[in-house]
Amino acid sequence: MFTQIGDEKIVIDFNKGITVRVGGPEQLYYVELHEFKKGDQQPYIVEGIHFTTMNDWYMKEFHLPIEFYMDFEIIIYKFDDTFGLKRIYSHRYNDRDQLVRFILDTDNLDEASVWLKRCMTYKKRNECHVEIISNFDEINSYSETRFKDRNLTPYKTYRIGKFPKNSNDWKTVDPRKEGVIWFGNWKTFWSYQHPRLWKSLSSQEIVDDILGL
Repeated sequence: MFTQIGDEKIVIDFNKGITVRVGGPEQLYYVELHEFKKGDQQPYIVEGIHFTTMNDWYMKEFHLPIEFYMDFEIIIYKFDDTFGLKRIYSHRYNDRDQLVRFILDTDNLDEASVWLKRCMTYKKRNECHVEIISNFDEINSYSETRFKDRNLTPYKTYRIGKFPKNSNDWKTVDPRKEGVIWFGNWKTFWSYQHPRLWKSLSSQEIVDDILGL
């Protein structure tokens, strides 16, 4: 997604985690990600990162590799010499009427069928358009016809599968939260692809976790 607010050009992408890029005349920008927990309209901050594209500062963008569903809002600030941080833009995740891509990573047709059914439940709940990618033509046929064979960038991509834990950052190994990734003082999850360790879960529990069902 591309948005221009004054002199700032903002690019947001939800297809490989959550990525925000800002181009503009200011030296410093700051992005926060807030999550709305179910039944609670008071958001919780998940992560905040400041970055610049004007010099050799190592942070050039906001990126959080969480791939599973969250009800979240992105808030972008710029630093003003006179007023300090000024909020310039916000975007709350909303895939209604948007194209959502579901990649079903399994060679088991029965499992793919279970995952497809829950993807269609997600479609009904969120009122989005769907593209299904799997190893089975009969599963892929559930993609909406007008999106077949068109190289469109989805609003969001969900990968449904049994993925290994692939984070080696300090949030994974902190002794207070051993075995999980830890953000802030409240949010923990097992990997960037799965909220919980999937090995003891059924196929439906795996997809429900990833899609927030």
